[in-house]
Amino acid sequence: MPLHPRRGFSLTEAVVALAVLATAAALVAEFATWSLAERGRTDARLEALAAATNVLEEARARSWDDLTADWAKARTLPESVATRWPDCKLTVSVIPEPDRPRVKRVTAEVTWTDPKRALPAVSLTALFAARAPEAKP
Repeated sequence: MPLHPRRGFSLTEAVVALAVLATAAALVAEFATWSLAERGRTDARLEALAAATNVLEEARARSWDDLTADWAKARTLPESVATRWPDCKLTVSVIPEPDRPRVKRVTAEVTWTDPKRALPAVSLTALFAARAPEAKP
């Protein structure tokens, strides 16, 4: 009778355990990589949304007469966003509403030029009406 009847069985157990451990490590690494990429996409969209919101807030603070195509062309991304996301582009347009006199539509759209990023554009639109002159008593 041999002293160690199951000698090979221990080696098989060790190999199977290492295979399971390697598989689990590969899955964790894949999940971590996906999570970091998703975090980057989320950060990009949040910063784009903040930039577009700031443009509309700036438009709201201006007088109706100052909302022109020239004003829209002068809008740029904040330096922090432009530095962090160099493939990011801001487009602002001011268009009079055809059916509503003295109403302008301001649209701020942030897009990405890199096709690898595959992020949908962030587009915000607001309508601004001329303020009525105050009634004098």
